Amino acid sequence: MYMPKVSIVIPAYNASNYLAEAIDSALAQTYPNIEIIVVNDGSKDDGVTERVALSYGDKIRYFAKENGGSSSALNVGIANMTGEWFSWLSHDDLYVPMKLEKQMAYIESLELDVTETSKHIFFSASELIDANGKVIRAFDRNKAEKCAETVVSFPHNGYLIAEPTVYNFHGCSCLVHRSAFEAVGNFDETLRLLNDIDLWFRLYAADYTVHYIPEPLVKGRVHSKQVSKSIGFSYHNPEQDMFWNRSLDWLLANYPEEEQLFYRFGRNAYLKTRNEEGDRAFQYVKSARVKKTIVKWKYRIQASIRSLAKNVYLKFRI
Repeated sequence: MYMPKVSIVIPAYNASNYLAEAIDSALAQTYPNIEIIVVNDGSKDDGVTERVALSYGDKIRYFAKENGGSSSALNVGIANMTGEWFSWLSHDDLYVPMKLEKQMAYIESLELDVTETSKHIFFSASELIDANGKVIRAFDRNKAEKCAETVVSFPHNGYLIAEPTVYNFHGCSCLVHRSAFEAVGNFDETLRLLNDIDLWFRLYAADYTVHYIPEPLVKGRVHSKQVSKSIGFSYHNPEQDMFWNRSLDWLLANYPEEEQLFYRFGRNAYLKTRNEEGDRAFQYVKSARVKKTIVKWKYRIQASIRSLAKNVYLKFRI
């Protein structure tokens, strides 16, 4: 059997609220060949995060550093990992016990040569839980299976780049070979909100083969103290500007004749209120069957309705 070591890297900042649960879920993995690396990103909580981590003794490997953001903590974990595969676990998220076992079984089912396996990256479905661990978005099997089939059917990764929020897989479901970081670089330490999406973009652009396992192997927690909440998540900030423009520029440079990609990108941009990029993309959609003005306003109106509904939901649920 193919049983390489997997390094589970847990970045932690003021993480005493959920860190023990995250470590416990890593220790509960049914896949035996693992190491757990906890990186304390300069927590300012009177040493509470450190005490939680050190209470696990030699069950984990612990590193402390000055505060630099989650990307810098992840990069410390990557620099010190001894495993062949990298698996990210945020301190407030959870793995289901068979997360790694099922991912390794999936890799084995592909019957790839070991040298080929490193050019593949793996994600899975997930569920969302609230601060108390209650499921607030349950796993949708039909949707997940359809997504898995669609990803496999794509002729190239341009389709993943064209719809970045449709195929925005949960970062903690990833399984990435350590050689990938040598090929495309580590997490960008200048990014606070899009560090995972930025890395996936670089892997897609480098033609890594993407797999999506339609099983809920991760529980992502939504709570009021997340970085995205404290910063204020928006589709309009310098990181988003960089990401949307870079994605469109990459599509133009690599697949200028594939009209369907620009239609998909434009539609996705409109739905996320990135109207300028949507307009740019639709400049390249020449097909008569697409009535651009009608489509543009259809998705802009949908975006407004979704944004309002999401804000109301978050206000009363989170």
